[in-house]
Amino acid sequence: MTCKDIIRYILWRMKYRAVLPAVFINRVPVKENGEELVDIQQDLSLFFAENLKDGPVLLRKGVYLRLKKAAGFLPEGCAFKIYSAYRSLQKQHDLWNQKCAEMKEKYPFLTDEDLEQRVRAVCADPRRGYGGHQTGGAIDLTLCDSTGRELDMGSEYFDDSKAHPTFVAGLTNEQQQNRRLLYHTLVEAGFQNYPNEWWHYCYGDRMWAAYQLKKHAIYGLVEKDN
Repeated sequence: MTCKDIIRYILWRMKYRAVLPAVFINRVPVKENGEELVDIQQDLSLFFAENLKDGPVLLRKGVYLRLKKAAGFLPEGCAFKIYSAYRSLQKQHDLWNQKCAEMKEKYPFLTDEDLEQRVRAVCADPRRGYGGHQTGGAIDLTLCDSTGRELDMGSEYFDDSKAHPTFVAGLTNEQQQNRRLLYHTLVEAGFQNYPNEWWHYCYGDRMWAAYQLKKHAIYGLVEKDN
């Protein structure tokens, strides 16, 4: 049985909501297409989290075009708010260390192995290679109104307790509808959701290729200093 057959079987058993092991995703070959990064902060139809205000906010051009396509599916008065886009390997290391510290404070009883496993559910481990954000093919985002006020998703960005996109226990009808709207508009535009995070979507990277059963990814590591 090939790696592709195994992935197909896992997805079938879990009705396409399986979280694929990183080992399968990291085995996907990359045929870099050389597509440029573009600064999406110049797009006045988008909103950005406070930590992105100083910019630039970079994405591959093809990802940005699909984001614009997805925006066209949103109802009037609704827009996307960006939490994170391209992120360098150094920034990924910083984020990993930050999340490890937060998780250790939250769950002091966990062993180091269990703690790291929990952190990997919401943050790619840069010690194992690069992730989607380092390719410019991944984006973390939510929905907001025309003033930038975020819609209620039932949990905060990076809150691991209710991060699964289909998590319904304790969510109101409004929160479920907001998650479904975010999901369906982006999937319709060609994005792939990471099943452990309602906010993470990708196109062209190895995660996208693995879940979509593509022969290869089209975006590899972007070599930038910051």
